[in-house]
Amino acid sequence: MSKSPVRVLRIVAVLNRGGIESQIMNMYREIDKEKYQFDFLVTRNEKGIFEDEIISMGGRIHHIPGVKEVGLFKFIKHIHNFFKENKQYKIVHCHMNTWSGLILNVAKLNKIQVRIAHSHSANQNKKESSFLSTSEMLFKNIMKRGILKGATHLFAVGKASAAWLYGEQNEVTILPNAKNIQTFEFDQKHRAFLRHEFGIADDDVMIGQVGSFSHVKNHEFSVELMNKLILKKKNVKLFLIGSGVLEEKIKSKVNEFGLQDNIIFLGDRNDVNKIMSALDILILPSFFEGMPNVIIEAQIASLLSLVSNTVSSEIDFGVNKVIFEELNVDKWVSIIEKQIGMREIIDLNTIRQKGYDLKEQVMWHENFYARVLENLET
Repeated sequence: MSKSPVRVLRIVAVLNRGGIESQIMNMYREIDKEKYQFDFLVTRNEKGIFEDEIISMGGRIHHIPGVKEVGLFKFIKHIHNFFKENKQYKIVHCHMNTWSGLILNVAKLNKIQVRIAHSHSANQNKKESSFLSTSEMLFKNIMKRGILKGATHLFAVGKASAAWLYGEQNEVTILPNAKNIQTFEFDQKHRAFLRHEFGIADDDVMIGQVGSFSHVKNHEFSVELMNKLILKKKNVKLFLIGSGVLEEKIKSKVNEFGLQDNIIFLGDRNDVNKIMSALDILILPSFFEGMPNVIIEAQIASLLSLVSNTVSSEIDFGVNKVIFEELNVDKWVSIIEKQIGMREIIDLNTIRQKGYDLKEQVMWHENFYARVLENLET
C-alpha cells in the first residue's frame, strides 16, 4: 500500500484571490500531492473562491469564526479547540502576519512540532500610526514578540518583510513570491485578443491596477489620477481588477467624477497573466506592501509599473520596469505621459536567477518538509 501524504496545515484569513492566497495556491498546484497535501484553517466563516479547487485536489478546509465575529477570547478558544481536536498536524504554516504570534503560541501549547510564521508585508510601521489606535499598535507589537516564542521557523518574502515582523537580528529564510514564469511571459496574441475584447484601440492607453478594494490599496488615489490624466490624454482607460469591501465606495467616486467610460471594473479574474500582456502600464499606489505579487508578475510580462515609494525597493529586479514615486497625483500624471510607448521585452533569466522560479521553490519546500520531519523522528 502507498504511504499517505503528509498533511501541512496552512492558516489564512480567507481563501479568495488575494496575493497571499494566490501564492499558496500556485505552490499547491505544483507540489507532489502524493507526498504532501495542503489543508487550510481559515479564520473567517466565509467560503472563498479557491475552496472548491482545494477540495478537488484532495485538500481539507476548516473554518473558525474570526475575532471580529466572536471577540478575542472566544477566537483564542476556537483556535485551541481546533488543535485539540486535530492532532494529526505536525507542520503548521501561518500566513497571518502579526496574528501569527497568538496562533502559533496556541499551536505550541497543543504540542504542534513544526510552527512556521510567514511574513508577507513590510513598511507598515510608517503608516500604521495613521490608522491604528495606541492600544491596537501595542497589541500588534506584543504579538510580534510572541512570534519569536511560538515559531520554530521564520519565513518572509523579502528582507523588508522579515525586518518588519521579526526584527533585524533574527534568522529568517527568505522565500520570494515565485511564479510560473512561462505563464506571465508577454504574448502578443493575448494582447491583441484582450484589447479587442475590451474595445481598446491600438493607440489607446490601457492602465491596470490589480488588488482587493481595501484601504491599503488606495484606489481613491487612482480615481483622482484618472480625473487629471484624461484632461491631458483623452484616449486612456483604467482597468481595476479585484473585489473587496470598498468596491461600491470607489464606484460611487467614479460616478461622482463622471469617469464611467474611462474606469472599468473587471472584478476577480483568473486571466490576470494574459491581461498583463494587454496593458501599457500598471499602477500600484498602495500605502504599504511587502513584496507585491503583481509587480513580480508585471516584470515577468515586461510591463512597466508605477509604484508608490512606500513599497519595498526589493521588488525591483533591475530590469528597468519599476518606477517608484511619492503619492502625488500631478507627478504620476507626468510620469505616465512620458512613459507610454513601445514595450521592451526583458531577459527572463534575470528573474530566474533571483529565485523567482516556482518549480525550483516547490522543490525547496518538498526538501524542507522532508528534512524537518526526519529531524522529528531522530
